[in-house]
Amino acid sequence: MVNLQIIDDIVSSLSKLPGVGEKTATRYALWLVEHKKEAEKLYLSLKYMLDNVKLCSRCRCITTNKDGICDICKDTRRDSSILCVVENMENFLAIESSSVYNGTYYILGGLVSPLYGIDSYKLGLDYLIDRIITENIREVILVVSATLEGDLTTQYIKESLKDASVKITKIAFGIPVGTNISFVDKDTLIEAFKSRHAV
Repeated sequence: MVNLQIIDDIVSSLSKLPGVGEKTATRYALWLVEHKKEAEKLYLSLKYMLDNVKLCSRCRCITTNKDGICDICKDTRRDSSILCVVENMENFLAIESSSVYNGTYYILGGLVSPLYGIDSYKLGLDYLIDRIITENIREVILVVSATLEGDLTTQYIKESLKDASVKITKIAFGIPVGTNISFVDKDTLIEAFKSRHAV
C-alpha cells in the first residue's frame, strides 16, 4: 500500500486554517502534489514569512523592517493624533484598501473574552492605553464587532481612558450588527467612518 503519511500531515496542517475543513484540505494537498512549481512558490513564500515577517512593536501590523517598526507607523504624512483600534488584521486591510482613513493603527488580534481566556494582557491593552496617553492621541476610533466580546473590549478601553482627554468613537452607519467589516464594501465603510459616534 502507498505510504500516504505525508498527505495526512499536509491535510492536518491545512485543516487548521480558518474556514478549511478536512475535505477542502485534502483537495489542496493533492493539488499541491500535482503542481510542484506552485508548491515550491508557496514553500518559498512561507519560508520568507517565517524568516522575515514580524509584528510591528508599535501597532502589531506585519512588517519586514529590521527595526520592527512598520511603514505606516513610520509615515510622517499620516495623522498621528488619531488612532484606529481594529479587531484583527483583516479589518486593518479592509480599512487601508478603502483609503478612507489616514491616521495610525493598533491591531488587537482578538477581543476580550473571559470564556476563552482572552484578557487585556493578551491583547496588549495596557500598552495601548499607555500609548494613547503618552502620545497625546486626541481621538481613538474603535473598529470592533458588535458582539458581547466587542462590548467588553470597548468598555475596558473606555474605562481605562475615563480620566484622559481623548475622544473615543466607533464607526456606525451602514454596518449591520454582528457583521465583520472585512466583508463590507468600500462605500459603506467610507460612510461608516464619516458617521462615527462617541461611545
